[in-house]
Amino acid sequence: MEKDVWARTIQEQVKRLSEFPFYQKRFQAIDMNPGDIRSLEDFRQVPFMDTKDLQKDLEENPPHGSLFHSDTVRVTLSPGPKGLMPVYHTRQDVEEVNRELAVMYRACGVGPHDIAAITFGYHLFIAGLTIHGGFETLGCKTIPLGPGESQRTAEILNRFRVTVLASNPSFALKLAQEGVPKLRILFAGGEPFSSVEGYKDKLRQAFGKIGLIDSYGLGQSTPVARECKEERGLHVADNLLYLEIVDPETGKVLPDGERGEVVITHLRRQGSPLFRFRTGDLSVLEHIPCSCGRKATLTRGVLGRTDEMHKVKGVKLYPSQIDHLLRSLPEYTPGKYRVILSPKPGGGDHFRLIVEGKNPGGPLTEKMIERMKETLLIRPDTLEFVEKLPEGPRVVEERY
Repeated sequence: MEKDVWARTIQEQVKRLSEFPFYQKRFQAIDMNPGDIRSLEDFRQVPFMDTKDLQKDLEENPPHGSLFHSDTVRVTLSPGPKGLMPVYHTRQDVEEVNRELAVMYRACGVGPHDIAAITFGYHLFIAGLTIHGGFETLGCKTIPLGPGESQRTAEILNRFRVTVLASNPSFALKLAQEGVPKLRILFAGGEPFSSVEGYKDKLRQAFGKIGLIDSYGLGQSTPVARECKEERGLHVADNLLYLEIVDPETGKVLPDGERGEVVITHLRRQGSPLFRFRTGDLSVLEHIPCSCGRKATLTRGVLGRTDEMHKVKGVKLYPSQIDHLLRSLPEYTPGKYRVILSPKPGGGDHFRLIVEGKNPGGPLTEKMIERMKETLLIRPDTLEFVEKLPEGPRVVEERY
């Protein structure tokens, strides 16, 4: 989006925000009027918000909170610090999301000739209904399966010769074992996918030639980003939102290529609009021209959460990234690892990693350690494989 178009879009959105008591209070707190935001520099003077702010607003303004819009036609729920919080959608919100998703699906090769099935939930949360609306807008024949038992789901996919599936990647693997039709495209979401080493390879081994599209959304905002058929990263839904990457500790906006926290701002949303909302998710943003026409791309998917960060040897370590890397090992039990951080006798940190699974040995183990150094910017001092890892915390902190 060109700078002048972006500025006008933000100014128009700020005018809409000023109608909500929630934002009236936030702008008053920094002595800023809606008309004061004329540039990117002005925009970055506005403080961040997060789910705690939404929770507080809900408690102070029961039962709907002060982000309720009178034209609301749909209410979904999103997990919050103290339970489920409402997210409001006007008809315009729903239609804009449907159009954006239809454009994204078309960029993946989906068309009206396709039969699409969705196994995400349709009750309470945002995923199922939202994905469904995008497929219908594109003209697909759409089956609202919802969550279910894999055998029954596979039978329906076969019966109707489904060509496009929207599902958790782990559930898609179960469906492959049940014997499903030759799918053309899988839209995966709800769990780490492209950021997990070797995950796409497993699915291609199971399904054969298939487009594997990673997706990223939030309970408060879906879609945030999605791959196209090139599969070179998740393109930001920049017709709906503006995305920043910031340092989780300082809040400083980071340049392209640096890992940080995803912050989103809705550009036109009416119900439950977000402005500089900290998601708690980690990613890397780069602006790379793609054949589909988009540039802003989360090149490595979602890499973890800010609330799991540990400082080790001066480096920010996010343990979930270890799991993503270990999944490329054939004998690794997913999620079964432990990080033990202890002081070295002469000073500094000792990083011990224990993994449940068979030691692949030799070059494969060394290659994994080097991949950790490359991705995490740090390597374990010791890497141990055990047959069975006892239940316990993911990270054991012995330094303090």
